[in-house]
Amino acid sequence: MCYRAIAPTCWPERLRHEKAPEARYTSGAMHSHQTEDVLAQRTRLAAIVAVLLAAAALRILALTTLPQGFRDEEIAQLEIAALVRSGAIASFYNVNDPNGGREGLFGILQGWLSLVLGKGQLPLRILAVWCSLLSIALLYALGKRLFGHFAGLVAAIGMALTLYSILLGRSITREALALPLIVLSLMTMARAVHLRRHIALKAPHSATFALLGVLIALTAYTHWIGLLLLALFVIFIAYLRWSRQPISRRVIGYSLFSLLIALITAIPYIGATVRAFPISSLNTLWLNRPEHLGEWLSGLWQAIGGIGIYGDLLPQHNLPGLPLLNPIGFVLLIIGVIVALRHFRNAPNHALPLLALIIGLLADAWTRGALNFSHQLLALPAIMLLMGIGAEAVARFFGSSLPRAIADQVIIFGTLAIAVASCFASGDLLWRAWANRGDVQNVYRARLGHLAAYLDRTRDDLATSICTFALDMRSATQNAEHRFAARPDPFLLELMLHRHDLALRYSNCLDALVLTGGGERQRYAFAHPTARLRIAEPLRAWLQNAVDVPVAGLPSGSVLLVNAEQIVADDFGQVIQSQVWWTPEESRVNAEPAQLPLRMGGYLTFEGYRLLPERPSYRSGETLRLITYWRADGEQVPNLRLFAHVSRNPDIPPALQNDVLNIEASLLRDRDVFIQIIDLPLPLDFPEGDYFLSIGAYSERDGQRLPIYDGETPRADRLFLRKIRVE
Repeated sequence: MCYRAIAPTCWPERLRHEKAPEARYTSGAMHSHQTEDVLAQRTRLAAIVAVLLAAAALRILALTTLPQGFRDEEIAQLEIAALVRSGAIASFYNVNDPNGGREGLFGILQGWLSLVLGKGQLPLRILAVWCSLLSIALLYALGKRLFGHFAGLVAAIGMALTLYSILLGRSITREALALPLIVLSLMTMARAVHLRRHIALKAPHSATFALLGVLIALTAYTHWIGLLLLALFVIFIAYLRWSRQPISRRVIGYSLFSLLIALITAIPYIGATVRAFPISSLNTLWLNRPEHLGEWLSGLWQAIGGIGIYGDLLPQHNLPGLPLLNPIGFVLLIIGVIVALRHFRNAPNHALPLLALIIGLLADAWTRGALNFSHQLLALPAIMLLMGIGAEAVARFFGSSLPRAIADQVIIFGTLAIAVASCFASGDLLWRAWANRGDVQNVYRARLGHLAAYLDRTRDDLATSICTFALDMRSATQNAEHRFAARPDPFLLELMLHRHDLALRYSNCLDALVLTGGGERQRYAFAHPTARLRIAEPLRAWLQNAVDVPVAGLPSGSVLLVNAEQIVADDFGQVIQSQVWWTPEESRVNAEPAQLPLRMGGYLTFEGYRLLPERPSYRSGETLRLITYWRADGEQVPNLRLFAHVSRNPDIPPALQNDVLNIEASLLRDRDVFIQIIDLPLPLDFPEGDYFLSIGAYSERDGQRLPIYDGETPRADRLFLRKIRVE
């Protein structure tokens, strides 16, 4: 509503629509009134533009570095986007989440947009920014329609400056798209029944109801909250009939028509639900249901209390424990709820946000577990609108209690002061308190993000070798610190990097290490904070002369400058003298020695080996450590693996074996060198005797061993090393 107290920024609606008073104006008075009305319009426009600019600043500034990395849900959406780019379009996607699937609309839009904008933090997050700003503008338009400019402006300020809304506008999540769809659906509901401050008795328009049906279906394609939006529409229409609002009799028929449009639009959604129910939204809702009434009531209390008493504990949603609203916003919400309850029966503009709030909180109560702001999406715009109603009631109080001039100043400057203070407070929460928390850094994999940002800034042509424990899906799952999105670091870094011309190599540095160009000058980076301390002893020699490179956001020693060319040359010069044989070393008479280095396949060269401990015999229970040295001469076969066999008879399956390669072989290029340590633990009951030790390589994709060449002639598919004796 508009009040005399906040003129000239908000003139009462009746002064702009009633024509009787205008007839009594003189021409001068009419000109003055028109001028003031133009000024009021300009002031309103300036106010909402200022709110949108502040919202844009809070969502865009440092977007590529805050958050620095990706969290589980974002990785899932990016994988869906990758599936979309490959041509897989679906209503639901499952990306190795044990809790079920995800609706696909956001991932589809993200995938198509990334085809145009590319990858990297900025292109991948820009869709969420657009959605967030759109939801603020739509909420202002909805609030202005239902309650007037001042209430709409306060609602927009709340949406723009709430920390959860800010984080949502920087997140690659389906909730970012669902929010503007929800607000637009609420506005379309109001337009469908000609609802402003009151319902106008006009004929319904089929196009508006058709649009509403499409919006409800699109919201369901985005998030399971869309199913609740359908329930809200049905309940709101029932409320209009129950409260005897002056709606056209055809509204019921048009409402059924809207539901039919939603059903038709959702045919693929319904079909996917029937065919793949375990990954559908309905199954997700069922799996997350409360186990008993007490748990549901506890969840409802959490949902209500999370608005202004305690908050979401998840660092990806919130500064853990911080309520959704600050104290002023919470007080305005309470006032707004009281006003809406008082006018519930006779004022449908108050009933719509109140019903949305109730259904949204019930949805959060239904989902099992701790408070989660993302489950309150339907309630979020309602909360902001009710805040606007509360602010309007406060403005009316001042307008009736104080002289007009004083009331104007109190309301205008009070609103401005609170908005500015809230803006700075939100910025401080975002860029200082939230950004520097350790749990935030962990959940967003910030270490990888900082490393990606550093690599993007480099302007030299040095290659970078990266040590990571999450080298592939197997190792990523074993070392997972995250719930379900255990993904290899090479995959994650590729998503985070803007540049795609970097020469990168990967190894796990626990038992493998790779250097480019024969050890020439290059960078060596550690993707895990404890990686440098856990480098295997035989590998440390290649990094002994490394120089620390300071990198913002990473602890000292995370990135090194390495020049190991001489060390590598010395090592290879020694191991190239290792003894190897084409055939088992039965005796000096029939043994066929081979001359190192030897080429395996097209572009892999075996340079030599060391066997530790160096002694003629071993005991059961000991571990043989075979240190192998290799050189790449080009691109390798897919899924390259090395094997080491211990066998008493070379013609039967080995008694002991280890197949391993802990480097990313697909990235190896000409003159790259690497060490692979192959451990062979002897069981306690390992039989005594003499054993043959052999080595080779194969492609894990088809199991085919790489031929070993004697000159230009393929001679064998394994090499025999020295014999070992177990005592």
